[in-house]
Parts: sequence; structure tokens; C-alpha cells
Amino acid sequence: MVSKKKIKKKRKKVNKRRHLIWNILGMVALLLVLTASIGGYVISKRYSPYSSLLEIQDINQKITQSFVILDKNDQPLDENTVVVKFDPIQHEPKWNVDQLYLDTLIAVEDNSFYTRKTKGYSIKGTMGAVVSQVKRKLGKDVVSRGGSTIEQQLVKIMVFGTNNKNTVSDKIVQLIDARKLATKYDRDDILKAYLNELRLTPNTVGVKAASIELFGNDMSKIDSKDPAQVVQVAFMAGLGQSPSVYIQDFNKSGKARTRTILSIMKENSLISEDVYQKSLKLVNSDKEEFTLKSYKQKGTPKEYQAYVAKVKDELSQLNLPKNTTITVKTYADGNQLKELHKIATGSYPQDERLPNGYFEHKESVTGISAIDTKTGHIVGLATNSDNPLIPYTATRSSGSTIKPLLDYAPAVEYAGLTPDTIQNGSSFTIGDWKVKNYGDQNFGNIRASYALGLSINTAAVEAFQMTNDQQKNSMMEPFGINTYNENGASYRPEQAINYPTNVLALSSAFSAFGNDGVRVEPTTIKSIQTDSGPIKLSEAESKRAMSSSTAKTMVSMLKEVTGANGSEPYGGPKYTGFDQETYVMKSGLSNFESSVPNSSNKSPDALLAMASPELSIATWIGSPTYVDATFAPTSYPHDTANQARVYLMNSTFKVMMEGREPKKFKFGKEKLVRDTKSSDIIPELDKISSENLEDITIKNKEIDKKESEKYDSMEKEYMKTIDKLNRTYRE
Repeated sequence: MVSKKKIKKKRKKVNKRRHLIWNILGMVALLLVLTASIGGYVISKRYSPYSSLLEIQDINQKITQSFVILDKNDQPLDENTVVVKFDPIQHEPKWNVDQLYLDTLIAVEDNSFYTRKTKGYSIKGTMGAVVSQVKRKLGKDVVSRGGSTIEQQLVKIMVFGTNNKNTVSDKIVQLIDARKLATKYDRDDILKAYLNELRLTPNTVGVKAASIELFGNDMSKIDSKDPAQVVQVAFMAGLGQSPSVYIQDFNKSGKARTRTILSIMKENSLISEDVYQKSLKLVNSDKEEFTLKSYKQKGTPKEYQAYVAKVKDELSQLNLPKNTTITVKTYADGNQLKELHKIATGSYPQDERLPNGYFEHKESVTGISAIDTKTGHIVGLATNSDNPLIPYTATRSSGSTIKPLLDYAPAVEYAGLTPDTIQNGSSFTIGDWKVKNYGDQNFGNIRASYALGLSINTAAVEAFQMTNDQQKNSMMEPFGINTYNENGASYRPEQAINYPTNVLALSSAFSAFGNDGVRVEPTTIKSIQTDSGPIKLSEAESKRAMSSSTAKTMVSMLKEVTGANGSEPYGGPKYTGFDQETYVMKSGLSNFESSVPNSSNKSPDALLAMASPELSIATWIGSPTYVDATFAPTSYPHDTANQARVYLMNSTFKVMMEGREPKKFKFGKEKLVRDTKSSDIIPELDKISSENLEDITIKNKEIDKKESEKYDSMEKEYMKTIDKLNRTYRE
């Protein structure tokens, strides 16, 4: 046996080696910093092109915009909404933003800001950033912090703005100019300027205005013992790293960043352990105490809030004049918005011709979107949620509503699939995923039109596999839903029946079926008028998503969905008096993870999407969360699953079609000028007989095997590389 003394001696030797490695890394980092500093000093003596821009402007005027939002009949939806664009930070005679926020920001971004002797740069910070990156490369779990000082970050904003590329030359220039800035101004002035220059939301400049927009307060007074206020400080202090990500993906990325900042606050003794634990609990809960309230309209009638939120979102993207009243005319009808709100809350009268039209759970969340098919004008948005953004920001699972868009339309356009193509209606396996149909049914060999009409998963996945990513994306991009794919990654087979989207995006994508294959970018804004005159708006962008022949084929196939043998015989507006020839429709259900308690036969998302030559509508009812099935719609059998979404769709179509004359679909002769090359493994399904389907299955399995072997080989090489790195690190 090896003695404890020898083990201890061996450990000591290993620790010495580790210390030696870190010392070497530290020396390398220090050398890099010194080289950059000396190089920067030499360059600064000769030339610094941005020195003339390094003047801190002392702006003390609050900048606001006042909006009046009207419906298409000039009736007010929202009156005299004041948006704070800029609210200046002051530090004399004292700071007008709470000290807890200031201390937290400094701890997060530049913890030696007030203590270091160097002007504008931090040797320790730069070394820490280098070491942090090295640790990350070695697989260590570290909280990444940048090496830039607040002076450097202020220079970056003042000089580079959005054009900063973070190149070595940019960094050197920032280092030079940060030193000059720190020599010229004291640190309170620099911090004040930095807080006033931060662009944390598209609609604001400065920390205070951003805080007002996101949380409804300016952080002038914070109770450091109140978890609800502490988590807001943590979110705002950490927001600068990646504002758009943390705001748009608040529930995931935003809350994760908040947890990181809370830990930094605790480490720096800015909050007690008790407050930290309570704050952490609040972040991890779904309570309204910690949520973004940027579009919570005070005084705006509830039935208008979802629509007005979208209007304001569009306005925030425009460069509008400041300190003036702006009158916005929209495409909505206020009376229709009131009716949509009744539908979304389940209080609209049910049509007696409509079977099973009621909400199973009043606590379920709903979303409705209606747009004009030809123009893209958004004419209706509604939800029963307190969060008015649900219809256009709540990313949920599409379920089978994605099948016409991602699976069948590309297969028709590029792979020659027809309504009579023979498809596989029985369960099969892709990798570790067993593709099953609703109710675990097997249908054998079936026609494509019938498969789409009955929403057969196996056939949809087969259609998905007929085209490559480039071909799918050439449709998903003009449909307006390619961005919901994970950072532009390859489409996965599971997405053939489960794709992330929202009801506005879905209704907009479906409009292409009613508009000869063309989708128009949706908008709420008809005109904008200011005190000095009208603002000229650009034309809404139109994009052809598919050829006229593909649009015609898809409309023909989709009509089977609401036919006698379709998946949604009760879904179509025919039960409220409309001809079945005037619309097409597709439903969708999603599933819970198997780990969710009591989720059997429950669905977190139940959707219907439809298109007609006049209107395109999407409706959704679902569970408030994906981890609790208590208020989720029952998904099996069909009669139960249909009840709420059918009520939402039929009622919405009835209200929005008032005063409109139903029309039949019309198609031109437009073709797509695109790469028509299909993937090499696509069989000509419309030319083969059912006897050959087994051969195709064998061929696909052979291809799967080759791909699997290729993956295994790559994985082995990867593991070898990791092993080498680990051995190098240990030695």
C-alpha cells in the first residue's frame, strides 16, 4: 500500500505544478498587458484619431414623447401615453439613483473603479479577463467578466457606437482614449456620463429611462431589504452585457443573468444572505413581482392593451421626434378589439351551431391574432393574460400547425410531392426518436392529402425529410418564422411536428396560402402625425414564399383538414355560416415532458391557424407553464381537445368577417426562381407503388447507419482531443 506521506507528497508536487502553470499564465497575461500599454503609449504619442470626440456632454433635460393612438375610425385606443426617452443622472449635490445600484454596477463591471491608481485601465482586470478565458478554454466553470474599465466602455459608446468590432486595434484605441478621458475628468463625472450613455432598450437612452420602461420606476430609491426591488437592481446592473438577449429572453437568459448578479451582490456584501435567498426564490418563481412591465399601459382599457403594446413596439423601432405629441392611426377597429377580448376571456356568446365550444379551465392562457391576408395589416390581437405581449412574443410549440409550412409546402415545391403521393402512415424510428401518430395509430400506406388532412405525424416527418435545410429555409424565411429556429441551426426532424413560434407569426405565415403564395410583413401602423406634419412610412415588404402552383396544391390538401374525414371536422367556420371553399385550416397540439406530473392526455399548447383570401387568424390556448399540467387543455380524445380552440377560432372569424364578403381562393402562374436541387436521398414518391415503400425504408436505414458511423468517428476524435488536453493540464 502507498503511505499517506507519499500521497501527500505527490499531491504537493501536483499543486506546485498547477501553481507554476497559473504563474506562467499570469506572466503571459501581464506581458500582453504591458505590450499593449507600451504599444498604446507609443501610438498615442503619434496619433489618436478620436481625441476630439472625447468631450462629456452635460445634458440635464428630460426627453419625452407623448403618443395618442387611434383606431381606423379615429377613436382613441390609448390617449396621452408619455414615454420617457431620457432621464438624466445627476451626482450633485447627491446621486439621483440609489447607491445599491451604483455599487452593484461597479462590482459587476469594474470593481476597482474608485480604488485603482491607473487612469482609464486596470492591469488586474485585464489579467483577470485573460485568466478567465484560459480557464473557460480548459473547461472550467467560471463567471466570465470582461477586462474593460468603465472609462473604456464609455469610450466605446462615445466613439464607436454600434460600429465597435472588438478588434485588437479598436481595443488599443479604446485604451489610449480611456486614459485621456480619465486624465481629463474625475470618476464621478465619468460614471455619470456612462450611466447616461447606456443604450439598454431600443426606445431609451440612459439607465433611468430604461428602468422606467422595463420596471416602471427610475431606481432613485431602493429598499435593499425588499427582494422585489433587489432583483430589479440585479437585472438592471447585469443588463449591459447583452441587453436585447436578456430582455427578449427574459424568463430564461434574463433570469439566469439576474441570478449571477445576485451572487456577486452577496459576495461583495451588498445584500445579506437572507435577502439573497429570498431574492433568488423570487427569481425562480413565476410571480408578477419580478417581470418586465415595459408595455404595461396604465389607464389603457384592458381590451386594447395587447394591440396597443404591439403598436408601441413598432414605434420604438422608428426614429421619431422628441418632446412632441405624436398621433398614430392604426388598422384596428376598437369595437372589434372589444369583441376579441370577450372571446379571449371566454365570455363571448357561443354560437349554437358550434359543438363543444367552451373553456375547460378559465386559468388557461389564450392568444388571438388576426391580420388582413392581402395587406399584412394587423387588425386584431387579444389575450386573457395580464401580460399583453402574449400574442406576439410568447414563444410556444406550434404542434402540427407547422406541418403545412415546414414539411409539406417545401416537399411540394422542391421534391414534387402531390396530393396523391403515397406516404408512410405507420410508426418508425429516426435515431433515438420513435415517430408516433395521435393515439398511437398506424395507417399503413396513405395518400399525402389524406395524411395532412388527418394530421398524421409519420407522413409529415417523411415529407420533412424530402428537402434540405436550404430549401426549407427558402420558405421559412419569407414565411417570417425562420428566426424562431435556434440561432439559424439546422432543422431537426422533431421540428416537423413541434416548432417554436407565436400566434402573430403563425397567422402571418398562413396568410401566404390565401395570397397566392405571397406574405406581406405585418404592421399595426397606418399613419403617424406630429406637430410639424406627417411622418413618411416605408411600404410593407412583400415576399413570395412559394409558387402559385404550390399555394394551389397546399390549399387543396388543407381543405381535407376540416372535411368529414379530417382531423378538425368541427374546426372550420362553416359552423358559423361560412362556405368551406372560402378558408383553409390546420390544428396543432404539443406534449409535456414525461417528467411533468399528471400530464397524461394533457397538452401545454392547443392551436388553430387558418387562412382565407380576406383574413388569416391564429388562436392558442395553453398551460401557463410547461412544468405544471393543472390548467392545460385535455388533448385526447379529439372532441375534448377541440372545445376551446374551436370556440376561439370560429368566434374570431365570425367577428372579424363582419361586413366582409367571403371570397374563393385565386391563384396566378407565378414560379419561384430558386435552387430546385433536392437532397440526394429523395425518392420520386409519386411514381412508386406501395410495394416499393419497404425498399425505401431499408435505403433510409442504410443512410442513417452511415450518418451514425460518421458521427461516432467524429465523437471518438473529439474524445481523444479532450483526453490530450486533460493530460496536458494534469502534467
